Amino acid sequence: MALTRSKLPRAQDSSLNGRARTPLQRNGLVAWAFLSPFLAVYGIFLLFPILQGVYMGFFDWDLLVIDDRKFVGLENYVRMFFGEGLVWDINHKFFWRLVGIALIPLVIIGRFRKKLSSGWAISLVASVVIVFGLLMGFHPDETGRWNDSLFWLSFGNTVAFVLMSTPLIVGAGLLLALGLNRNSRWVGVLRTLIFAPYVLSVAVLTLIWAFMLNPQLGIVGALFEYLGQEPISWLTSTTWALPAIVVVTMWWTVGFNVVLFLAGLQDIDPSLYDAASIDGAGRFSKFVNITIPGLQRTTLLVLVLQIIASFQIFGQVFIMTRGGPNGATRVSIQHIYESGFRDFELGYASAMSVFLFLVMVGVSSLQFKLQRTSE
Repeated sequence: MALTRSKLPRAQDSSLNGRARTPLQRNGLVAWAFLSPFLAVYGIFLLFPILQGVYMGFFDWDLLVIDDRKFVGLENYVRMFFGEGLVWDINHKFFWRLVGIALIPLVIIGRFRKKLSSGWAISLVASVVIVFGLLMGFHPDETGRWNDSLFWLSFGNTVAFVLMSTPLIVGAGLLLALGLNRNSRWVGVLRTLIFAPYVLSVAVLTLIWAFMLNPQLGIVGALFEYLGQEPISWLTSTTWALPAIVVVTMWWTVGFNVVLFLAGLQDIDPSLYDAASIDGAGRFSKFVNITIPGLQRTTLLVLVLQIIASFQIFGQVFIMTRGGPNGATRVSIQHIYESGFRDFELGYASAMSVFLFLVMVGVSSLQFKLQRTSE
C-alpha cells in the first residue's frame, strides 16, 4: 500500500515544505522568544537613553527651548576638560617658555645621557618644545576659564567617596556574612535586621540619620556628651561631612552585600572544611585557603556592583547636605542634575554623564581583566 502524506514521518513531512529545523535551531527560537520581552524593555529604557545621551552631548541643548538646539561638536567636552574662552598668544609667558625650551631638555639629557639613545633624545627635545613652545601660549581670556572647576570638584569628591566607601561596605558585608553563615534559631532574625535598612527609601534613610547626627538632638551627640566630649556637627563640617555620608551609606546598603556573600559561602563545598580540619588547619588557614578562593567570583561581583553604586551616589548627599559645606560633599550626579535641570544645559549635562559612564565602564572592565589574569 502506498504511503500517504499523513503517514510520512514528521521530519520527512516537514521537509516537503522546506528544510527541517534541527533541535538546536528550535531551542534558539524558544530562547529568543523568552528573551524578547526583556530585550525590548532593555532597549527602550536603557540602551536608547544611553544613545540619546551620547547624541545630546554634541549639542547646545536647552531644556526649555525645544527648537533651539545647536550642534557644537566636542565643545561640551572641551569645556569640561579644558575650559572655555581659551586663546593663544605668542607673548604669553614668553620668558618661561624660552627657559623651558632651553634648559629642561639639557637637564634631562644630562641626567640620563647614558641611558637615552639619540632617537629618544630627539623625541624628548621635540616634546619639550611642543609643551613649552606651543601649549604654554594658551590661556583664558578675560571671560574664560581653564576648566569647569565645579565638575572637577564634584568628580574628585565622587572618587573620594568611592575609595572610602567601597572597602568599608564590601569588608563589612563579608565579615557579617561570615558571622551569619551558621545554623541557629536567631540567625534568621539577625539576617532580616541587617537586610531591613536596604528596603528603606533614601528619603526615610536621610530623615533618620539627619536626626541621629544632629549635635543637639541626636543620639550620636548624646553619646559624645555622655563620654565627656563635645558633640561634632557632622553634616556642617568640611572634614566630617563626607565620612558621615559614607557611614550612612554603609548602614543602608551593607545588607545587600551580606546576602550576596552568604550565597557565595553556602556554595562552597563543606567537605573542603572537613578535610582541612582533619589536616589540622585552623580558622585563619581555612579562610585564606578555602573561603577566599571560593568567594573569588562573588567578591568580584560585589566589588563591581558596589563601585558602580558608589559612583552614582546622589540622593543622600543632595537631601542631607546639598553638596555642602563649601562643596565638601558635592558629587558628580549632583553637578549633572543642576547643570541639566537648574541651568537648563542638557547638552553639557549629557556630556558629563557620558564621561561618568565611561569611567564606570573602564573601572569595571579593569576589574574583570584583573580577575581573568589571576585565574
